Amino acid sequence: MTAKNYYEKVTIVGVGLMGGSLGMALKAGGLAKEVVGWGRNQGRLDEAAGLGAIDRGTRDRDEALAGCQLLVFATPGEVAGRLAAEWFPAAPPGCRITDLVSVKGKLVETLTGLTPPRCSYVSSHPLCGSERTGVSAARPDLYQNQLCLITPVAGTKKTALSGIQKLWQALGMTVISMAPARHDRVVAAVSHLPHLAAAALVNQIGDEKLLRFGGTGLRDTTRIAGASPSLWAEIVSANRREILAQIDGLMENLMLAQQHVKSGDPARIGQWLRKAALRRKKLDN
Repeated sequence: MTAKNYYEKVTIVGVGLMGGSLGMALKAGGLAKEVVGWGRNQGRLDEAAGLGAIDRGTRDRDEALAGCQLLVFATPGEVAGRLAAEWFPAAPPGCRITDLVSVKGKLVETLTGLTPPRCSYVSSHPLCGSERTGVSAARPDLYQNQLCLITPVAGTKKTALSGIQKLWQALGMTVISMAPARHDRVVAAVSHLPHLAAAALVNQIGDEKLLRFGGTGLRDTTRIAGASPSLWAEIVSANRREILAQIDGLMENLMLAQQHVKSGDPARIGQWLRKAALRRKKLDN
């Protein structure tokens, strides 16, 4: 452990699945002396403390920021953007700031512009999670062996970029840096479209009585459709332009599949399925 990877005090805004898991991971890895959670619901903060996700919770912003060396917004993008206008200017000197927002859009540039010279900000997106929500689903190994995207812009400080990269690496993540616009295109393809496709598959089964016949294939394919509808509605709305482009591509592929099925030719259908099987194996690797 190096000084660059150790924080006397970390404040996590929003202690749910992602924020709670981060707090647990920081404590388990010896990367933070104290983890403080901020939220509006004292009951949820108490639950997070009881589960070991944070050392203590507070609803007071000034208390949360006092002596904070790392400030993490583990909230939806709309919430992070709204809070940043008050939190960023009040952050103590030397504080590193990041967020876990899954759609970057204009948010990164906006928050970079709000960052005072005495602080630094780098946007992050750990590509991990669960269909379960809330701190009760948090676990310290959520980030291990997963991918994290960080999205610097022109105003991002190099030292801050290095510091946030080392933080995620210390938690066992592989870190890739890319522009916010490319980030949104990537996650539309590999995360947002699959979620909508899973929801569409479930909704396609019009008669709910048929669900009792579903086996592991249906359950595995549609697992992510069980995630928070309100959270995903915001994500889809925020990244709708990139997602619509992916939906167009999916519809073309479904039309192609339809043509193969109509042909009744096992060789033609098999060739199309083999292409998918080979790509799926690359995903495992």
